Amino acid sequence: MLTFYEHPLSPYAQKVKIALREKGLPFEARTPAGLGSGADYDPDFLAASPRGEVPALIDGDTRVFDSTIILEYLEDKWPGSPLLPRDPAARACARMIEDVMDTHYEAINWGLIEIRYMGRITGAMADTLRARAAEQAVAWRRWLNAELGDAPWFGGSQFGLADLAVVPYLNCSAEFGLHPEPGTALAAWFARVNARPAVAETAREALE
Repeated sequence: MLTFYEHPLSPYAQKVKIALREKGLPFEARTPAGLGSGADYDPDFLAASPRGEVPALIDGDTRVFDSTIILEYLEDKWPGSPLLPRDPAARACARMIEDVMDTHYEAINWGLIEIRYMGRITGAMADTLRARAAEQAVAWRRWLNAELGDAPWFGGSQFGLADLAVVPYLNCSAEFGLHPEPGTALAAWFARVNARPAVAETAREALE
């Protein structure tokens, strides 16, 4: 049984949970005590994640942190039900999409979270930042729509790494009213991907 340290709201943790479920790997999910406070961390969690960040995975004597590295580990150890296509160019594309979502789209969502839930800023400046976030999200959704093209999944004919890397972030931004544009390939993909059991269960946990 794998031990998976996570927080249900973390998109980094969500994408790994989707991968675990897609691969049919049993795991025990744990949310570390003291997460975000930097105090009273579970020693086992810190041993797995010296940065004190989720996600982290324990597989016997193996400890892996960072969502991208965990996904690579799962793909290397359990190559059945592969999440990466065989073609090198397609594999590179999937990895680039994951990187964009982790480094650019996540920042848009986090800014909106800071405004709505943390109350960091209010009034006219908050309105300006929300408008700017919406503009940036639209630009990235256009890029994602182009990357998807007319294929059912970002990897082509099979669900894979790029799909599970995109959906947590789009689900989060949808909570702020930023949905894929109706009638686009991305909108059809969004409905399709959220219907997958692994995605639906992970999204339900985040909403709860």
